[in-house]
Amino acid sequence: MNHEEILQARVRAAVWECAKHRQRLHAAWLEAVDFAALQGDSPDSLTETQVRTLDQLVFRFGRLQDALGVRLLPALMQHALDWREQDTLLDLLNRAEKRGMIPSADQWVALRHLRNQTAHEYPDRPEQLMNSLRACVAHTPLLEEIHQHLAAWAERNMPTL
Repeated sequence: MNHEEILQARVRAAVWECAKHRQRLHAAWLEAVDFAALQGDSPDSLTETQVRTLDQLVFRFGRLQDALGVRLLPALMQHALDWREQDTLLDLLNRAEKRGMIPSADQWVALRHLRNQTAHEYPDRPEQLMNSLRACVAHTPLLEEIHQHLAAWAERNMPTL
């Protein structure tokens, strides 16, 4: 395999992985978006089924965000010949935004912060936990939009996918 074929295989695998995470995230979001328990301040008001759904949502939210940032975006930037190992994530995101790969570097950073927040549970701070869960549910459509934007850019610019 030559370099271009390897890069296309990497992008193809990342696109597939991201699509699977998004599909499962979306299914969990469809269930969670109307949970009345998210209107309260206590996670104790959640049923076991709701907790499992929210666990899946938080897990897939983080996995999709990670896969987009660690696999798909770097592979697409390498394809665009705009990849430098020494770049910070913010440098990469700003260039990706300028190229039209992502709608907004600031949105990405905000979603990354949310992903980091939801990766930690705060059993001693139920209000903070519920706020993080609410934010994750509220921002899932934005993460899905960013995924769709990147996937569409890949299809337009790498027609052999």
